[in-house]
Amino acid sequence: MAEARNQDPFALIREAQTNGANFDLDTDAIIARLTQWQSLCSFRVVRAEYDTVEIEFDTLPKDQDAFARELYEFCPDLVDQGTGCMAELLELAEESGQPIAPETQKLIEGVDFEDENYGIEILKREVEQGKKVTLWWD
Repeated sequence: MAEARNQDPFALIREAQTNGANFDLDTDAIIARLTQWQSLCSFRVVRAEYDTVEIEFDTLPKDQDAFARELYEFCPDLVDQGTGCMAELLELAEESGQPIAPETQKLIEGVDFEDENYGIEILKREVEQGKKVTLWWD
């Protein structure tokens, strides 16, 4: 695992040779996308591994809806293996009598789980609230 350092904002990614080979993304393609995002917002790469990039935002893009869709397009597992599974997780919690954490309640407040894109809405809220995102390709 590479730790944050030096002047190259993408040094961690280069050092870890981060890739999303299963999505036809090599290290250069990942860096190219993040470079595009630099025109939308300010962020720092704080961790990189061979299949993971964690970024923390200093500022967020103005159009959070569009950015959440772009995050999903770039890293589908964010929704497909993450926020898009929230309905099932809530159902399991209810069946087992597990309480829903307050931060999760805040994320899902008013979400229409009948909307096929509810996972993108929750992703947007996660980024807005946490000011970070962990991208992964496995």
